[in-house]
Amino acid sequence: MSKAWIFDFDGTLVHSEALITQCFERITKKLAPRRLSVAKQIHIGPPLRHSVAEILGSPKHPLIDEFVTDFIHMHDNEILNHTSPYPSVHETLVSLHEQGEKMAIATNKRLAPTKKILEYLNWNKFFIFVECSDSESVIRNKKKMIQAILEKDSDFKGAYFIGDTVGDGLAAEYNNLSFICARYGYGNLENWEGIRITSNIKAMKDILKINI
Repeated sequence: MSKAWIFDFDGTLVHSEALITQCFERITKKLAPRRLSVAKQIHIGPPLRHSVAEILGSPKHPLIDEFVTDFIHMHDNEILNHTSPYPSVHETLVSLHEQGEKMAIATNKRLAPTKKILEYLNWNKFFIFVECSDSESVIRNKKKMIQAILEKDSDFKGAYFIGDTVGDGLAAEYNNLSFICARYGYGNLENWEGIRITSNIKAMKDILKINI
């Protein structure tokens, strides 16, 4: 029986931390230099406005919209030069696709850069659904994005969700999915106590070997 897979994006399929951090730091230097130490320590993974609010110190900070606009312009113009797949990801996606297994993406990344990367890497053919934080008119968290995938195709109700952060683990649990933790990603320093993990992987190709 074939499996179904839902993947996080940044920190799981592609490595883009350096660019994201660089954008946060450069814009913080310009708009709020006293918050630079916060920008340097910001966790990669949450939605953009959430991260910007954390950097600036308040979700109602008057510079949030300007910060977000600057980030989008800087990030999206440079993304293809600073984003690469993790080792063995492409080969693993090819293998799953050839086996006829259904795949989808649920990511806090915005739709525009996600589509840009997928097209550049020629990955569009692998994924039935790509759910991003801004795919709909209302910004959604990852729990709701996964829920939307399950509602669109019941085969994903038995899917495995692969991600790298505690938030990914909680999103999987919320939707009653088995969680596979990508230990090579961005969440190693998080508190994983109480998170239900079906399996830990050190490289994407490991999902082809584990007995799940």
